[in-house]
Amino acid sequence: MELEKYYMSLPYDLSGSMSKNRFRVELLWGVGRMLELLEQDQEFTMVFDYACDIEVHFDKKLEFYQIKSHAKGTSNYSIGKLTKKSEGEKSQGSILGKLYVLNQGNSNNVKVAVVSNVPLSVNKKIYTDAETCFDSFDKKEKNKICDLLKAELGMSEIDLTAVFYICTEMDLKNPQDAILGKLIFTVKKVRGCEVDKPNALYQLIYDQVNEKACYEKDVSDYEDLVDKKGITRSNFEYMIDCHAKNAKTGFEQTKDYIDNVQNIAAKKRFKAALAKLVEAMAVSKILKSMEKEIAYALRTAEESDLENIDVTIEFLRSRFHDDFPMEYSNEEKIVFYLVIIYRFEEGVYDEDDI
Repeated sequence: MELEKYYMSLPYDLSGSMSKNRFRVELLWGVGRMLELLEQDQEFTMVFDYACDIEVHFDKKLEFYQIKSHAKGTSNYSIGKLTKKSEGEKSQGSILGKLYVLNQGNSNNVKVAVVSNVPLSVNKKIYTDAETCFDSFDKKEKNKICDLLKAELGMSEIDLTAVFYICTEMDLKNPQDAILGKLIFTVKKVRGCEVDKPNALYQLIYDQVNEKACYEKDVSDYEDLVDKKGITRSNFEYMIDCHAKNAKTGFEQTKDYIDNVQNIAAKKRFKAALAKLVEAMAVSKILKSMEKEIAYALRTAEESDLENIDVTIEFLRSRFHDDFPMEYSNEEKIVFYLVIIYRFEEGVYDEDDI
């Protein structure tokens, strides 16, 4: 794909966050964007803090978002501020210049945007809209911006049709509250059910996003980059489904199975195993790969191997018990089998996927 080659040729920045709070706001804005895309039923991969703060990779389009959060009372952004190059020994390009480099005139399939909680002021007009295109300004202002970017970047032509300013209303003091509320609303909208333990789901998503953003090694291969720095829609949905009530996840049926275990000590171990597996199955590549193998084994098994739940568990134990990483206990392995068995019963697995 030509867009992937273009992306891998772009400059990247792995210098890390400037402040813990600003970094947190960037990540949570990205989570909010993923929720929007989920509601819009779009396929996507979100990459955190590589070429830009937040990136959205579609099949034939890239979006880059530079997050600029400020304390309450900070003066509005102006074209002068956005195009001013930093001074001193570590002189860098302007905010708009560093962002435009990621577009390089590819306005048909590369969108770039400054995102801030501070409005933009242009010719005494204040822009507080959710999204404002720089190409919508009057000719004099556009020419001024283009001339400044040409001088900074050494380009002969500047196209502003895919350059935007986004004024976000995110609460910077408690951004997690806004995202938690949006998370609950989105799950209800796209899954038609409530969130089981919303705080646990929020923490699971945030921990994964933070892990991706904090990976600071150079990556030369696009697939490896997406693996190390990105979260796909399917990754995101899997995490949500682990905490969505009434979703066909297998967890509720497994919980019912554990509730019927008579031995108190064994029941306690199984409950602890289930709590661990809820999170592990959402993020572990090894478990995701094993899940596909086990689902395939169930689909191709003899009827006698699926006679009842205990027979099926023993069938899977004999084939897969030694394939788990060493840190997984016997109870955790059995819980894993149970979740997959119940998912298989519900018809969750598409034959094309396994």
